[in-house]
Amino acid sequence: MQHPFRFPGRRAGARPRAPGFSLVEMLTTMSILAILLVIASPGLASLTSANALSSAQGDLASAMMLARGEAMKRGVPVGVAATAPVAGAEFSAGWNVFVDTNGNGRYDVGETIVRQQAAYRRDIHLSTTSGATAVSFSPRGYLAPTTLVTFMVCSSATTKGYRVLVEPVGLADVADSTSCP
Repeated sequence: MQHPFRFPGRRAGARPRAPGFSLVEMLTTMSILAILLVIASPGLASLTSANALSSAQGDLASAMMLARGEAMKRGVPVGVAATAPVAGAEFSAGWNVFVDTNGNGRYDVGETIVRQQAAYRRDIHLSTTSGATAVSFSPRGYLAPTTLVTFMVCSSATTKGYRVLVEPVGLADVADSTSCP
């Protein structure tokens, strides 16, 4: 007959092993994880940068379409103005989509803000080829003045970027660009 407190296959007096990991097992696992992170981090950084760049061009194109739609819906000019323009990175610090009640093409205190865009990361640059700091849409949805506006959305981490064209009829077209510095 077997003793009531003995487990089959165990020696008498041996303690049962506690559940969990030993220190050696944990250190081995952590070392392997650290090595894998070191190998994967450069790819992760470029993926993060590419995602931020794509997000910025999407935000810019949607802001143009929002401004155009609001101008046609409200029957008044609506604009997109850079919040803190800097030459070569006019829209990098963000922008406001606003109802241009006085029709001057610039955001003035007291005008209704439809949407605000916060600043982007330091490595993302949004600029216009003409140096324009505001874009305005007429109540019919056309650019006012009717001049093609070209935005460049670039990253200092890569030479790939995007070109956003806002045509005189008010439509925005996004294309890949390799002309980023």
